[in-house]
Formats: sequence, structure tokens, C-alpha cells
Amino acid sequence: MARTALAHSKIPTEIPQLAVAAAGPAVGTPGSASAQPGRRARSGAQVRGDTRAATRGDDRVVVEVEGGITVYPARCAGDRWRAVWYEDGRRRQCEAISEARLAAMLAKVSERLAADAPNMERPGADLIAHYLSPDRHPAGKPWSRKHTDTQTRLCARYLTPVIASLACQDIKTSHMQAAVNATPTAGEGERVRRAISALVSAGITGGYLASPRLKNVHWQSAGRPEPPPAASIAGESALFVDPGQIPASADVTRLACALAYLHPDYELMACTAAYTGLRWGELAALTAAQVDPGARTITVDRKIIEIGGRLFTELPKGRKYRRTIYPRHTPGGYPLADKIAARAAQAAAEQDAGTNPHGLLFPSPRGRHWRSSNFARRVLAPAYLAAGWRDAVGNGAWTWHSLRHVFCTTALFTWNIEPADVSRLAGHANIRTTLDMYIGTTAGTLDRARTATQ
Repeated sequence: MARTALAHSKIPTEIPQLAVAAAGPAVGTPGSASAQPGRRARSGAQVRGDTRAATRGDDRVVVEVEGGITVYPARCAGDRWRAVWYEDGRRRQCEAISEARLAAMLAKVSERLAADAPNMERPGADLIAHYLSPDRHPAGKPWSRKHTDTQTRLCARYLTPVIASLACQDIKTSHMQAAVNATPTAGEGERVRRAISALVSAGITGGYLASPRLKNVHWQSAGRPEPPPAASIAGESALFVDPGQIPASADVTRLACALAYLHPDYELMACTAAYTGLRWGELAALTAAQVDPGARTITVDRKIIEIGGRLFTELPKGRKYRRTIYPRHTPGGYPLADKIAARAAQAAAEQDAGTNPHGLLFPSPRGRHWRSSNFARRVLAPAYLAAGWRDAVGNGAWTWHSLRHVFCTTALFTWNIEPADVSRLAGHANIRTTLDMYIGTTAGTLDRARTATQ
């Protein structure tokens, strides 16, 4: 049965303009605009809200939709429905040939207004640019250069091809899932997942996105090789370092001896890493000026990072300075204090002579900072094999970073240093990190249970 335009407006009140509408053609009749081919409206969509008389006094009724949207129904069949609202300080409007089409358009408008997200109409490329923008972070707390490079790479390689051309309001969870699945490995997929989580949070805060569900994605193998499920100790912290991942003193000695065949300074380098707790970047940047041989301390105030083939000197991890200590002799009997003192004096002399411009304790053969990739290929690869840290195909449980675990466990269980002090010497964020990594949450469980059941 044919109906008039305003009789079908779903407005729950008497409409003064019915008399005007009755004089025109009915909606859906051959003479109406809604009956034109290719312009079929979705059935059931309605404009819902409170009605009032128009302020112009022309007996017209308007609909006030939630969010501050004012809807002007069609005066007669063939007329257009129109909506007006204010968004981000600007007066906006849209119109449609039918109520159903306008209701569909206003659904997106209502979503933006409810979320206070005026940037949702902008392309996904702008969302990515906002996420990577340094201005998004508080003054004095920018991303590190390394993290910035990583996030830029992940966005350019995986997110830009999927969402850059979409309006932010049209980005769905399926798009984010496609970006994660484009990664070749589970590890890279997890990095992209974390980047998406941070990007969605930044997008919601910046008014580009409204739904936090966009971050609920994970890597799907789709027939590709995936790592087996990792087993863990019941009730143990995720940070806990299994004792099998920590070389014993004899293992460190074997690696140091293998490195000594290549150069004596490499032996000193391994012992310094194992018994001072310096990270690779901190060790590669270590200078004679940072060493106090009399107090047996090292001031950790810089590190070296490599980005895009270039080396940069930065503050230590977390932008936190610290001082650490080293023993006179290692548990294996190596005279570490005397060796460091001698090497520091030699490095200072090399700096004065111009052969070691930075006064590095462990420079590359050219007197510059070592690149981690070069050091791993030229020095560590043959030494790992000779010391039994790697097999012929390069597999092994220990890495250079394992030497940092040696320092922490030696300090805790051999030197009996308090965990709070070990945390400061190692540069951990807090003592909880130290306890979770090296003592764990299940230590002593069986002893306490055994005592309780006697």
C-alpha cells in the first residue's frame, strides 16, 4: 500500500505538515524519486529522535537526533531528507533521497559524535602519521631512535598497504588481522600485533578511531611453520630465566679462551660483559673515561645502536645512568681488575695518539665502534663453535646476552649481593624485575610444603 513521505517518517507524534505531504506523490510511486532505478534504499532504516516545530514558524516539524543532529524530513515525495549538525567546531550537513538512506549516513555521524572522534573521516595514512608523529608524545619523553625506526618499518611494510587508503571510520578488525597475517613469522606477527595495539590506542585518543576491538588480532599460521607451544613452570613469572639459559663459570671461561685465540682484547671483552652486566651497546660504547680502576667501577652513561646502517650514540636503556662494579678476579681466576686497568690506560694513550679517537676500550680494527653484526660474524661465530656454544649449523642455547645473566646470578648467589643492589647495578627497571628473572615466584615452594607436611 502506498504511503506518503511524512506518514512514513516514523516520528511518534502528530505532524502538522501532513496536509502538505498529502498533496504530493506518495513515496515509492512511479513519480517519486525513491522509485528511480539503482537508488533502492535499505528497508527498515529509520531516523529516530524527538520532534519539535521548526523555529521558522512555517508549520514544519524537525527531528532532534541524539548527538545534536537536527533532521529536516522531506516536505513532499521527491523532496530530500536533510540533516545538520556541528562537528569539530564546524557546521556540517548531509542529505539523502529517502529516510532510510539518511539514517544510514547518520549512523556514521552519530558514531563520530558519540566517540568525540572528529578525525574518523580522514584516511588511514593520516592515522599512521599521527601514530608516528613525535608531537604525540610529551615533551622530554620521545620514543627512542631505535623504537621509532622499528615502528616506522612495521607501519610502512604491513599497515600502510592495508589501511592507508581507507577512511579511519571504515577500518575493521579484519583489516588489522590482514596486516598481522602478512608477516612471515610468528615473531614478526607479534611485533605487528603490538604495534597495532599501540596504534589503536593512539587513534582513539587522537579522535581517529572509536573501537578498541580493532586491536584484538593475532598471527594466524594458515599452513605456515609455527613455533610449538612453549612450556612454562606453573605459577612462575613470564620473566623467569631458566637456569639452562645461563652459562656456568666454566662455560664463560671456555668462550673467553676461544676469543683469546683471535685477540687478547676479545677475552677481556667477554669477561667484562659477564662480570659487569653491561649490555652489548653499552660495552661497544665503553671508553677509558668511564672506568675508575681504583674503585673498580664503570659509569654507564651511553650506548651504541645501529639504525639503517648508521651508528648512533644514545643514553642507556630507559635513559637512566648507573654505575656498576667488577671483581678483582672472575670465578674462573681471570685477573679482571688488572686487565681493565691496563686496557683503560692503553685506550687513553691511543686516544692521545689519534688511533682511537673515542678512547674506546674495545674498538673495531679500524679504531671505531663495533657493529654488532660484524662482531657476531667475524669474532663470535668461530669462537662460539670452538667453545661449544654452537654446533656446526649455528644452533645453541646461549648468546652474548647470556653473559648479562651470568653477572646477575653471580652477584646474587656467589657474591651474595642484595637483590635491590643487583637491580641497580644491572640497570633493571625495579627490584621486581630482578626477582622475577633470577629468583622466581616458585622458589622454595617444595621446601615449605615439605616442612608443613612433616
